[in-house]
Amino acid sequence: MTSLLSCRLTVTPELLTWPPLRIYSKEDKTQLLPVADLICLESDRNYTWLQWTNGRRLMAPYTLKRFQGLLPPAWFIRLNRHTIVNCRFVERVEDVIEAPRIYLTNGRSFAVSRRQWVELRKWFT
Repeated sequence: MTSLLSCRLTVTPELLTWPPLRIYSKEDKTQLLPVADLICLESDRNYTWLQWTNGRRLMAPYTLKRFQGLLPPAWFIRLNRHTIVNCRFVERVEDVIEAPRIYLTNGRSFAVSRRQWVELRKWFT
């Protein structure tokens, strides 16, 4: 297992002052949502599901690649082709032979691709 204390100790002003994401939904129209409260993003073809700390899930008509450019790179990590997570909410990392996994504080877990695992190991140590 890898320690993530360096990643989760403090919330920097950069994360709190990062420009909010502009998300449109039929119910609420255009909303500005803080990046600091975003737990993870999951792709669904050309759409992306965004999971927030208050339990809210929103679908946006954009790809993960577009969102990746809008998020602070020091806080958000790409795990594979389908997932980006906020390292503030990473609870633990398991380095198992079959596929490394990252577990989030909300109980969800995601597999890490082999290519990304090489980069993540450097990042977490």
